[in-house]
Amino acid sequence: MTPDQIKAALKAGIITQSQADDMLGKAGNASSQAARPIEDEGNIAVIGNEENLRFIRGFSDVFIAIGVVLLAIGLSALSALMGGGLVYIGSALVMALMADYFGRKKRAHLPTLITALAFLLFTQKGVGGFLADTGMDSAITTSLITLGAMLLFYWRVRLPFCVALIALSVLSLFYTLLFRLAPDLTNGNVGWFLALGGLATFAVALYYDSKDLHRTTRFSDNAFWLHLAAAPLLIHGLATEAVTMKANMAFGLIPMVDFKESDAAIILIIIGFVTFVGLAINRRALIVSSLGYAAFAIGYLIKNTGLGFGTVITITLLVLGAAIVFLGAGWHHARGALLKILPKWRVFPPPYDPQYQKKS
Repeated sequence: MTPDQIKAALKAGIITQSQADDMLGKAGNASSQAARPIEDEGNIAVIGNEENLRFIRGFSDVFIAIGVVLLAIGLSALSALMGGGLVYIGSALVMALMADYFGRKKRAHLPTLITALAFLLFTQKGVGGFLADTGMDSAITTSLITLGAMLLFYWRVRLPFCVALIALSVLSLFYTLLFRLAPDLTNGNVGWFLALGGLATFAVALYYDSKDLHRTTRFSDNAFWLHLAAAPLLIHGLATEAVTMKANMAFGLIPMVDFKESDAAIILIIIGFVTFVGLAINRRALIVSSLGYAAFAIGYLIKNTGLGFGTVITITLLVLGAAIVFLGAGWHHARGALLKILPKWRVFPPPYDPQYQKKS
């Protein structure tokens, strides 16, 4: 990394001051040839490098994250065996201590992401169990305490994915209040309220995106995780409502019974719209979240041709895989063509510019 890149990483909060000082010292001692970025444009990867996944630095992070996952599962099982409640809260404290070490001291984002998710689940489970044991109506209080815990967690570690967990905590509180205070309003309208929550999260993600059109700062990271949280809510909510009048709902959420070809076509239309939006705002996370629904709808349409189960799975994978590969490889060309017909709004980032980093 060049000194300018190191300073930019420090400003974005990706590295600490001590890490920046150490890296600047090494950069200063290195030869100018080693420190200079590659100038050959043919060596620049133009497939998606404006969405770098900055939460993983190497396999060491993956290795530690695997250990954190196993430890979290073990703590969950131990908490359940010992009666839950306060034991889950104790497990949440263990995750908080680990997040403080990996997040604040090591700046290892992937292990901290796992600990943050476990902390959220353990806190909600523990507070809910403890309040239930005391005989209190725990749902709203649990949501409030969980939200407060996640805000405190973010204040402590300051990593972008915590923004998405805070958003999910806010939505959990909103849905809890809604179901308790207006049960008649939510009856039969679950899909619309899921979509509304996803739309609100999507709007906040767009706000962050509009502050970083070239995807180079912490704002872009915040937006990435919010898009990842918003997309399933939007797609699931819209798909659920699209077939509500025709399908019985398994578990109150998933359309399964009396599913028709028209329902599959509606889902594909919704996915097509989401793909259009994702391409316009230069966010693949929206599209990735729709792949499950796309596979289900395509498979259902192919099934009605009378082909066997194995053949249906094979054709579905071929069609979906080919579509993703072609869209991914031609992403920038497709965006360039789309931007010519879209209005000049700030939410639509400019075409990819491989020279942007050098210009800035």
